[in-house]
Amino acid sequence: MDRIEDAALVVEEGRIAWMGRRADLPVAWADAERVDGGGAWATPGFVDPHTHLVFGGDRSGEFNRRLHGVSYAQIAAEGGGIRETVRATRAATVAELVEAAEGRLEELRSRGVVHLEAKTGYGLDLEAESRQLEAYAALKAKGWNLDVTLLPAHDIPTEFAGDAERYAALVATEWLPELVRRFPGLARYGDVFIEKGVFTVEQGRRIFLAGKALGLTPRVHADELSWTGGAELAAELGGASADHLMFCSDSGMKAMAATGVTPILLPGTTLFLGMRDWAPARKMIEAGCAVALASDFNPGSCPCLDPLLILRLGCLQLRMTFEEAFTAMTLHAARSLGQPDLGHLQVGARAEVLLWDLKDPLELVYWVGGSFLPRRMNVTS
Repeated sequence: MDRIEDAALVVEEGRIAWMGRRADLPVAWADAERVDGGGAWATPGFVDPHTHLVFGGDRSGEFNRRLHGVSYAQIAAEGGGIRETVRATRAATVAELVEAAEGRLEELRSRGVVHLEAKTGYGLDLEAESRQLEAYAALKAKGWNLDVTLLPAHDIPTEFAGDAERYAALVATEWLPELVRRFPGLARYGDVFIEKGVFTVEQGRRIFLAGKALGLTPRVHADELSWTGGAELAAELGGASADHLMFCSDSGMKAMAATGVTPILLPGTTLFLGMRDWAPARKMIEAGCAVALASDFNPGSCPCLDPLLILRLGCLQLRMTFEEAFTAMTLHAARSLGQPDLGHLQVGARAEVLLWDLKDPLELVYWVGGSFLPRRMNVTS
């Protein structure tokens, strides 16, 4: 991170055309329309590269059960967890899903998130997954900036009686091709929950390869509750990211660094589930990985719409420096989504600029309970 005191930005056609010290503003822009930032710090907007934005219902009742000592795994074994949200999502109309998601997007935008990734995975049948995609298509048509990931292999639906092999085969051979046919060009990525009791590396590989043949780049739910080899699989397949990674191996870190896979760490989930194992961010950085941070916004394990909480957890629990954590939520997050003109302030970048009324950006973490809200730089050109 570089800092420019008493700075100026020039914006033309929604992109940064020049930036530097105000005293050095080129004469060509001397008469341009001016917007006074009031002495605020200008930063790039946040990019959230892992969310489960569209779903029905909530799981506050489960949350209270966990406060009374029932584990997340036990709730899932009883038919709750993801499957509870599946039931609510299947019962919701597309209009209801869109309305709920827009409220969440408004909240995220007010807190400085300018772009995000959003997954399906709460349908777990063809038609319900299709309705989630219909909702995402409607949100994009309304102008929301998001990248869509297909995640029908988020869990094993009750209709398959725990038969992960049969379900994985169906997703790979029938559902992914049909969903891509129904919504051409909407989804850029495919995901699978690689975890004990869900999908194996072998099953995940089959689904990912089927998705790659359809143009879907892998993003892997990896090594969240135990080591499964998910990071290694992401590296093997040339994935965009491996996400969660609380139990990532040293070999997985080296493989991600060597192949350019972005480790996306989700500390809000660790916090909300009351887990003790935080993702080894420092070891990943030392291994040469370009670490990103994300919210994992979802109704069961991280109902969090506050990017500053994630930034603070990156520093306070993952032991990242402020500069590393802020870069992880801007530049590295954007690059994991193939968005090279987001996540930084440089000539040619999109002018998604946040204005923070602070003496120093470090205050965003130092005042750990501070409810800072950015202003957006409004330009007419």
